[in-house]
Amino acid sequence: MPSLKNTTSPNSILQKICYFKTISLKSIFSFLLLTLLGIVFSSCEPSFPAKTLSSQLTKLVKEEQSIDITCHISGKTLWVYVPLTDLVKEEELSWNEAGAEKMNKVLSCIHRVLLSTDAQLNFAVMTAADVKHYGVQLITIEYIPDLRQAILENFSRGEFFERSVKDIQVDPKVVNDLTGATRKYFDLSFNEFIAFQVIHRAKSLFLKDKTLSKLFELKSTTQNIKFGIIKLEFEFVKKKYGAGAELEAIKPLDYVQMITALVVKNYDTKDFQAIQITDTFSDESRKLSFEDLKKTKIKLPEFLD
Repeated sequence: MPSLKNTTSPNSILQKICYFKTISLKSIFSFLLLTLLGIVFSSCEPSFPAKTLSSQLTKLVKEEQSIDITCHISGKTLWVYVPLTDLVKEEELSWNEAGAEKMNKVLSCIHRVLLSTDAQLNFAVMTAADVKHYGVQLITIEYIPDLRQAILENFSRGEFFERSVKDIQVDPKVVNDLTGATRKYFDLSFNEFIAFQVIHRAKSLFLKDKTLSKLFELKSTTQNIKFGIIKLEFEFVKKKYGAGAELEAIKPLDYVQMITALVVKNYDTKDFQAIQITDTFSDESRKLSFEDLKKTKIKLPEFLD
């Protein structure tokens, strides 16, 4: 499987399966606030003890949803592999509503378990894998404290969706893999999560914003962390020229820098030497310290989910 340490643009298959436009976040990610609050506050005793969390989650999803999943815990990261034969419509190369609904149900079960366990976990990674046709994988990475804060309404539902990293990958080896044997499991670091979230938010912005989506296409992204420096590369291909002086002056990295500053501010993180952002198309690069990001003025458009 492609490591989560690199995020690339969709290939010819995924170009027809739009990153955000063909999947409604509301239809995939249930947010059953009252139910979850009842689970959280109904008892002081964990319903899903750390020692049996993986087996209990697997059993819960099987008994309630008739879906077979595989769970692994690596350090403080919970991995959930969901093999699906109905994730993609073969004829249309689009998402199948039935598969999306199954992802929704599994994620709801994961949330229930995470909110009633004594396991010391930081991240949950769910991979919904097309094991029938192409090996398409829809990966969701969530920071567990974000889930708890959202339940307590310390930030909005829309903000929770933005903080939940979504990525699409393709790996032919996933076809017929019903147990996740082809995947690699590791303990996700916080800096890796920061990198993934900046990339995720950049993809979202350049698809949702009407002006930016007309001017630029984000063709590919990569991330690498070495010696405390988080290196993020973005290939922004210009789609429209001669749009006028005001539009021509727009630099994609200005928005990436604002996104990076927002993410760092949200998590109050300083555990990095610098974050280097690069537009490989224009060859522009910026190496940003924590102080640089702290001084960055954030003016990003807001979108209703």
